[in-house]
Amino acid sequence: MVKAQLKRVSDPSEDSNPMPRTTQPSIEDQRQFWNSHWQRAEERRILNTWTERRAQKILEAIRELPVRNPKILDFGCGHGWFTERLTDVGEAWGIDLSPEAIAMAKSRRPDIRFIAGDVYQTDLPKDYFDVLVSQEVIAHVENQPRYIERAAQVLKPGGHLIITTGNKFVMDRLGSVGWVRYPSEHIENELSRAQMKRLLQPYYKVLRVRTIIPHGTRGILRVVNSYRLTSLLGAIVRPEKVDQIKERAGFGWQMIVLAQKRA
Repeated sequence: MVKAQLKRVSDPSEDSNPMPRTTQPSIEDQRQFWNSHWQRAEERRILNTWTERRAQKILEAIRELPVRNPKILDFGCGHGWFTERLTDVGEAWGIDLSPEAIAMAKSRRPDIRFIAGDVYQTDLPKDYFDVLVSQEVIAHVENQPRYIERAAQVLKPGGHLIITTGNKFVMDRLGSVGWVRYPSEHIENELSRAQMKRLLQPYYKVLRVRTIIPHGTRGILRVVNSYRLTSLLGAIVRPEKVDQIKERAGFGWQMIVLAQKRA
């Protein structure tokens, strides 16, 4: 039996620390950007096969945790679409910087506790939540270490953090076609797996780092995601297995991290 395998390739950026911007937009500037973003979001399709796959992976991870009916905080919940999903697995709260997004969330689900506020300053119960979900937020905040510390403050000792973000190794190797250029009010600081682990280390034990959704067309990813290699591997194993091989090798566009707060 032939075993198809791709070797994990190291990312040169993994040996460097996250590089903060020299100047950061103010919280008010960020709030205005996200208000505008979520106002426009109602005009376009938010969910697609990629976001749905990520959502299912998060829900699977929560269901596998050794806790029943967990208290869950959606940290940067936007207009609450995923917070609603979280009510299927526990008691869910949501917080977001954008009042516009929270107003949308409350209009749909007034039974869920939604909070409009800055996660750094908003008064939240300490050592309260069993699970904190941070979906596609860490790359867009001005102080990543403080964001991680704040998440630890509201989690119970032994509580779990599930954090997703773009995989810097892949994000740096995407083609430019179809990707949006954001204004200065928007922060974009993607992390590699090594950078993410270092960021979490002071407060958490990292249990698992996964990547999903193979993507990218530059550098080694031009070969990895080429039709020729995909067809060659597909002749040996099923197409879904090919994607799994790439994801395990770290070539997935999205990174999903499961970590546990130190007792």
